[in-house]
Order: sequence, then structure tokens, then C-alpha cells
Amino acid sequence: MSDARTRLVSAAAGIAVLATGVVLGSGPLRAALLGETGDRLDALEADVAAQEERADDAEARADTAAAYVDATAPTLLIDLLPGTAVVVVAAPGAPDAVIEAVEARLPLAGAEETGTVALGDAWNDDATSQFRTALAEQVAPSLVGVDAVEPSAVLAHAFVQGATGAAPTGADRADVGDAGTDRGAVLWDLLAQADLAEGEAATRADAILLIAGGKDATAALADAFAAYDAPVTVVGAPAAISAQSRRDDVATVASSDWTMGSVTAVAAVSETLAGDRPHYRDGEVPAVLGVS
Repeated sequence: MSDARTRLVSAAAGIAVLATGVVLGSGPLRAALLGETGDRLDALEADVAAQEERADDAEARADTAAAYVDATAPTLLIDLLPGTAVVVVAAPGAPDAVIEAVEARLPLAGAEETGTVALGDAWNDDATSQFRTALAEQVAPSLVGVDAVEPSAVLAHAFVQGATGAAPTGADRADVGDAGTDRGAVLWDLLAQADLAEGEAATRADAILLIAGGKDATAALADAFAAYDAPVTVVGAPAAISAQSRRDDVATVASSDWTMGSVTAVAAVSETLAGDRPHYRDGEVPAVLGVS
């Protein structure tokens, strides 16, 4: 009997609470108790609903735009980079998704991806800092047109010359010849054996696509590659495009969506070959693509 009475009392209490909630939620008692606070709550609820609707609309438009760009990419990019030798360079921590997205777009523009290279795991390893300093001293005499003495800068130039076989802009052709035709291959082998470089080096480079990762390494690579003839485009997440990599002598593409960002990146490369160094922020689309 006691249990039955307890259940009956609990049920009655629940009904009373529910009834009170209904009265407070929609009846005159709500207005009497809450006054202007109730009106403000109603207004806030309406604002939240409106913001959610706008957010849903914006997301739907973004999805539609991304689907459009993805479907029309072969048309948008056609003949932007005919026969262009593009070397894709991954800084430490560069997202695989960005690398794959960019590499998938390059053939659509007629580009020839002549190499995909990356800094090795030992590049930022504190345990090998003394070894890197000694290696920098060893390779410095083999570099052409490089006056840098700081080890990371020397190794960055060794990476560039090993990956592309190039010499800095303005380097004396006689110095290049004296250094030997195989100097790039020798440099690359040294760096690869030291776990400072990985991938397949290029035989030529008309343009560089640098995928941003760690800020310091990305900035060091951008600084080194910018000293050579092949124009550089640094691409990555907005947070990865730092002030150090956003410079006047390189192009940048910051993107949170690499369906669209990869198309923008390839278009930016074509603009660098024409002498421009654009800086595209998240969501911006190059005029050369003919869309807005």
C-alpha cells in the first residue's frame, strides 16, 4: 500500500510540474512572473533560430559551390599549365589530404609533376642538431651561389639544389659547370641518407608548389626556394600561412576546403609563371578561373 501511495504521489507531482511548465511557457502566468525577461527570452530564441537558419543556408551554398568547382575543375583548369614542370614540396607536418588534392588537380591543367619531395624526419630532430651542423659545413662548398652560413639555411639550399638541380637566380653559369652536372644528385643522396630529405628529385622545375606544415620549416623552405628561378606558391590551412611565408616574392593560397583550394592553388601557379605573386585568402577565387 505504501509503494502504491508513493507512486501515486510521484505521478501527481509530475503532472503538477508539467502543468506548471505549460502555464509558464505559454499562459498569462508566464508574463506575470517573467515580465520583460520573458520577452527578451522570446527574442533571443528567435535570434538563435534565425542564425541557425542562416548558417544552414551558408553551408548549403558552400556545398553547392564546392560541388560545382569539383565538377567543372577539368574545364576551369584546362591549359593553365601546359607542359609545365611542377615540383610538389611537402614541409614537415604538411597534411596528406592537401598534397593529394593538389596533385590530383595538376594533370587537369596540363602540368607535368616532375617530382614530389619532402623534408625528412631528422630535419627537426633535436637529437641530431650537431650532426646537421657538421653536415651543413660538409655540403656548403658544393652549393652554387649560396652565401648562407647558418646550418638550417645551408641545408635548405642543399635541399633545393638537390631536389631541382637548380642554382640561385643570377648564379654564374661557370660556377654551375665547375660544380659538375651530377651535383644535385650527390646533394640529394647525402640528404636522403641523413634522413633529411625523401622522395623523388626532379630533373627540372618550372614552378614549385610548397605545401605548408610546421611554420619554421615552411618559412625556411620558402626563403630558400624564392632565391631560384622557379616561382613558388605556398599553400596550406589559414593557420599555416604565417607572416614569414606570406612574402612579396612568393604566392600563397590559404584554404580550409581543398576541393576548392586545390583549384585555386593550381590557378595561382599559372599566375606566378606570368610574373604575379598573388595572396589568396580562404574562399577567394582567382579571376583567371572565370568564376566568382
